[in-house]
Amino acid sequence: MKALRIWIALFAASLAMPAAAQTFDLEQFEQIFRPRLRVDTRWTPPASFTDEKGTYEDRMAVGVFTLPVYQRWSAGFDLNAEGKGVVERLKNSVRIRASQVLANVRFGGRELRIGNDGDVRMLYTGSVGALGVSLTRKYRVLFWSANVNVSEEASTVDQMVPRFNGVIGKLRINGVRKQIFYGLAVTVSDGLNLPIPFVGGTEPIGDRWSFQYVLPVQLAVGFKLSDDTRFQGGVGADGFRSGFGQGDDRVNFNYAALRAFVNVRHRLSRTVQLRAEIAGLPVRQIRYPDTAGDLQRYPINAGWSVQAGMSIFFGNSTLERILDTVL
Repeated sequence: MKALRIWIALFAASLAMPAAAQTFDLEQFEQIFRPRLRVDTRWTPPASFTDEKGTYEDRMAVGVFTLPVYQRWSAGFDLNAEGKGVVERLKNSVRIRASQVLANVRFGGRELRIGNDGDVRMLYTGSVGALGVSLTRKYRVLFWSANVNVSEEASTVDQMVPRFNGVIGKLRINGVRKQIFYGLAVTVSDGLNLPIPFVGGTEPIGDRWSFQYVLPVQLAVGFKLSDDTRFQGGVGADGFRSGFGQGDDRVNFNYAALRAFVNVRHRLSRTVQLRAEIAGLPVRQIRYPDTAGDLQRYPINAGWSVQAGMSIFFGNSTLERILDTVL
């Protein structure tokens, strides 16, 4: 069971790719593959431990810079295309070749206040990686990402252990608001190596509502108030893992939680988007070894968190262009 709780947190981090491990807005999936600067902050107020004295508090800020590396778009005709009729042959003869590769750099800090005296522990995280999309011959979208990251307390930076997160999957487009994707997420994290299959998608519910899922980490319902404003509510997993000082030793600090959230995204312009979220945390815990090396679990009472963020977009997304073309 201990591995189960940890991999949920790591899987959430893997699927988020260059973004923070928070919520997935599948109706804006294409924005992940657009050059941008994204900044997120989150505060989790103090809450008491369930079985121990003291409280737990978390303050986090993270920035992600995504920039284009390679982009290709071309269209042509295959005169030897096959099909059951003239219309199908004409459709199959169109050949669109599209692909895009982006690089991303991520840096963040997390201030934890733990224990009876509110002991302050500073964790730092940084990563570099790449992500990309391409259109297959059957008009599926192949997407992937690979990141190398480190996450350590200030006192363990000289003992840092690199970690790897990778994702590969395919997106099938069934309509303007109906898509499904599936694939595999892989995490190699300081002795915890996990390949995890996933499936997700969106299903329209009327003109403004949609059902969104990313199994096994999130279920949500979206509401489109206008072209610029969207709401989303649901439940999902969240967590992180970091190196942590334990006396003179370095250990792994693990946090996992179940979240029930409501968020809003508002587009101020074509290049600027704002986000805000409030979440309830009915179940959560931290795990790390004690001084004897035995892994200990510390449940935390129910609480809540608030988050705010901003994205500044620049450049174009090949995935957006693919969606417009295929649809």
